[in-house]
Amino acid sequence: MGIVDLDFKPTVPVFDANITLGRYFNRDVRVDTVEGTLKAMRRSGIDRALVYSPHARDFDSLDGNQELIESINSNSNLVPKFACNPTFDNLETFANTVDQYGVRSLHMFPKPHNYPFKDWVVKPWLNWIASKQILLSISATDFDPAEMHDTIKEHPDVNVLLCLVHYGHISWAIPLLKSLPNLYVEISHYVSTDGISQLLDTVGHKRVLFGSGFPDFPMSPQLYHLHKCNLDNSTLKAVCGDNLHGLLMEG
Repeated sequence: MGIVDLDFKPTVPVFDANITLGRYFNRDVRVDTVEGTLKAMRRSGIDRALVYSPHARDFDSLDGNQELIESINSNSNLVPKFACNPTFDNLETFANTVDQYGVRSLHMFPKPHNYPFKDWVVKPWLNWIASKQILLSISATDFDPAEMHDTIKEHPDVNVLLCLVHYGHISWAIPLLKSLPNLYVEISHYVSTDGISQLLDTVGHKRVLFGSGFPDFPMSPQLYHLHKCNLDNSTLKAVCGDNLHGLLMEG
């Protein structure tokens, strides 16, 4: 067994691409407050995090997104990601709210919201997302891979972050990433033997992003693992934060 560094801290700035912030309706989680999330980030050495509201995902996107903005209260360590439902939300109203708060990232939930990820449902939204150069996240469990391929292929100007990919998805996720150059992958669940190195060899370091999946999963393990993969410093910096920073077009 290898030696575990109990005093580990990341050696590069870290921008977590996938955190949920707020109470869940169906179960308790260890941390559901801004204060608790920031404390966990400090303990793990995470500087910033892209966060979205479970209320916006599970009930009402407008109310949940507004609640998220109010809870963050302009804290620069927490960057809001708005949940949206293209079959329910009014695009013009939603777009105005995004502009009002300067939001640079959205998350869609096709299967939980019960719609196919097809152009005849999402095309107006994807066209708007492309025009604003907003990052779109979708969880790997929430869509049909064939629909994802065909739809995103028609929208090459939309940058899509594939979240929560794990070893059971590799059979389709790797070909999907190879086929779609505007598809990126978040690695909170990507745990397999030499998996990170294989992923980097397949799609390159600019399309791989660190995320924790907190609070459903702890922040530190995948971050620790990244630092033990013998990555050069520029690759580690890219995966841990620079790639997300660039996709959000910050600065």
